[in-house]
Parts: sequence; C-alpha cells; structure tokens
Amino acid sequence: MSFSVLIRCSLFIFKQLCASLGNVELSLLYKASVHGYKASAFHQRCDRQGPTLLVAYNNSDYIFGGYTSVDYAQSGREISDEEAFLFSFKSGTSSYIKINSGYNARYDDAKWPNFGQQLYFCHNNQPVVYHQGGNAFNINTSSMYGNDTQLTECEVYKVEQGNTEEKPWRNVLWTPERRAELMGLIKNHKPLMTSVSRVRILMIGPVGAGKSSFFNSINSIFTGHVTNKAMSGSAGTSLTVQFRTYPVNDGREEKPLPFVLCDTMGLEEQSGAGLDIEDLNNFRHLSDRLDDKSR
Repeated sequence: MSFSVLIRCSLFIFKQLCASLGNVELSLLYKASVHGYKASAFHQRCDRQGPTLLVAYNNSDYIFGGYTSVDYAQSGREISDEEAFLFSFKSGTSSYIKINSGYNARYDDAKWPNFGQQLYFCHNNQPVVYHQGGNAFNINTSSMYGNDTQLTECEVYKVEQGNTEEKPWRNVLWTPERRAELMGLIKNHKPLMTSVSRVRILMIGPVGAGKSSFFNSINSIFTGHVTNKAMSGSAGTSLTVQFRTYPVNDGREEKPLPFVLCDTMGLEEQSGAGLDIEDLNNFRHLSDRLDDKSR
C-alpha cells in the first residue's frame, strides 16, 4: 500500500471509528515503530490513560485492532468491559466484533496488550499478532487480518470525549488600533532572504476546508471591499482544479504585499481524486514561470 493510499485509508478509518465511539478525540500514546515492541514500552506510555484504541497494520493491507474503555494498570486481574470491541478494515469493507456477554474483555498484566486472552498484539515483544482461540470474541483470523500475523505498525490512542461547546481557539481584543497594527506588520514584512521578494504561503487541506474562501477574505481585507477572485463554495469534490497563485495588493496604494497565497486542490479520501499527498513534495520545485501562468 502506497503512503498516500495508507494516509487516505487511515483518515477514513479513524473517522468511522470516532463515529462509532461518539463525539471523541484521539491522541497518540504509543507507536511501536518509534517506541519499540516491548511490553514495557507499551505500558510506560499507555497505563492509566483511560479508554484506549489499539490500531495495527500488516503488509496484507489490513488495518485492525480493538477498543477498551478500562485503563491498562498491570493489576493482574480479569477485566470486564461491555464496551470493548474488535474491528477490521480492508479494501473499503469494515467489520466490528463486540465482546460476548459474560466474558472478560482482557487480562490486565504487565505483558503485551490482549483482547479476551485470545488476540495478543506485539506478542513476545515482536511485531506479531497472535491468536490462541477462546470465546470472548468471535474471531475469524482470515477475515480480520488475512492470517498475516506480521505487523508493520501498532499504535495506541487515548480516547477522550470531545468538547460539545465551540470556544474560540484564542482570546483576542479586536480594536481598530489592533487591526491597523496587524495590517501594518503584514504590509511591511520583509523575508529573511534578500533573494526572496515575496513569501509564498501554500494552502493545503481537505475539500471544503475553506482554502479559497480564506484567500478571498484576505484579499477583501486589503482591497477594502468584498472580492471573490478565487472560486469557492460547497461541493462534494474540489472546486479548485489546479495549482494557482494569488498575489495580494494594498487596495489604496495598489502596492503588492510581500506574500503570495498558493491555492491547491482539496485532499480527498478516494484514490485518484483531489490532491495526492505524495505530490506535496513537488510544490517546492514549481518555478516562477509556472506560478505566473497560473495567476
């Protein structure tokens, strides 16, 4: 699986998992390729973190794992958790396996993470998933991970309830004086490198994030009236269909400002649609000639 396809799949899968868990936020606690596959590394970062989501990957393009709502604590006890479940994604199909009634969800010891004492991840401190049978979960190893036991990655995320109330991300006292000060700083900005006449700001984001609308807002502020130079709106696919550069001028003096906003197609989950993540590295090779043509 290519890097760009993996990113698209992961975004889609995490969106589905978050939807199944409700209004939650995920934060990465443990990444085996970085922290190591040893049980001690897992527990050092994941113990007493509340509900967690384990996500594993293999070379057969399966993304699978499990959720538990009870802390890891190396307590040496059987853990009852009616909210626990396993999941698997492959080629756009998904499956969820709930804990069977009357069974424990896992054994909480100092070893590698397990579900139902059936499915062990990072088994024997190796990049391996191991299934030893049992009745807590109705597991079919062929459909869950294609019987490919070698892991390419194993991650654990802390699961927290998301904020239901929208709050400003920062508190700013907006006054005419503050507005004039900020606009002055932008107008008079000089790049650190004298060979660079204007800073190029690359705008990247998913479809509908508001990249083109952001440029229109900035352009309207400095021209002194509402503008709609960049095509914007709501659609299922990207309205921006090619890389474009948008210089901004000071409306009163018609003086070019020291930055150029560069608009791109939106990132999309489907392969072959929108901007490809692997193309991002190519933007730094775009020439001034290409920029001039795209204005």
